[in-house]
This record gives sequence, structure tokens and C-alpha cells, in this order.
Amino acid sequence: MTVDQRWVALVRGADRPGTLTALTSVFSTRGVSFDSLATGAVDGGSGSIAVTFHASLRRQQHLVRTVERLSAVQSVVVRPASDPRVRAAGVVQMPPGVPFAPPPTVAVRWSGDSAAGQPVLVEGSLADIGVVVLRAREQGALATATVVLSA
Repeated sequence: MTVDQRWVALVRGADRPGTLTALTSVFSTRGVSFDSLATGAVDGGSGSIAVTFHASLRRQQHLVRTVERLSAVQSVVVRPASDPRVRAAGVVQMPPGVPFAPPPTVAVRWSGDSAAGQPVLVEGSLADIGVVVLRAREQGALATATVVLSA
């Protein structure tokens, strides 16, 4: 029996039409859905694309080999989503007057005062940001967002 695991792939690709389409086609034709997909800033003719997805180790390796062969792709780094090197940022917007702070069990940096109507910005491992965002949702967050920064 194969066990699916959550993965994060950081793809560096050429800034040209069709790069994102080619990448998404690799996943689509192999029956793998994205948990999330985000593009980063373009610098020097290339940009980054962060993809989170669930797959077995074997399927993940096959996806990476196929993505690496795309002409528009310059590099691919993939890690388990639980790897502490996978860094992320999260934003939490609570209802007016509702205080929020990340749980003491996570190692994150944060700023903002939700009770004063400010969003709370949190930075740390993707796993810890996931805990913070889940806690905020449980406490009535109006909006949350998570972005993978590096893998």
C-alpha cells in the first residue's frame, strides 16, 4: 500500500508564456491536484512557483523528474511539507476587538495586534504556520492566508 504525503516543490522557471501551463499539465495528466500554487516575483527573466500537493514518494519522484525535463524549468527543489526548511508566512485577520496570538507551542515570529484591528503576520516553518492558521480559524478568523517562502 502506498502512503500519500504532503510535499512542497519550489520550481524556478523562465518568465515566458506557457511555463505555468506546462507545469500544471504535468500534475494534471498524472492525476495529482494542488493543495496550493503560488507564483513569486520575477527577477532576471525567471520566477518561482511554489506548489504543495499530496503524492506517494514514488509519484513525487516521477513528477519531479518530468518537471525537470520541461524546457522552461531551471530548477526544482522538493521537500516534505513537514521539513523545517520549508518556510512560510501567514496572515490572520480576526474580528474587531478579538485578540489573537500564535500558540506557545510553535516557533514563529509574529507582529500585529488583532485586538486593535491589525492583521497578524506570522513567519516560520510551514508546519507551524499551519498550526497558527488552524487555531485562528477555530477562534473565528475572518480571513487567513499562507504563502510558501522557500523549500
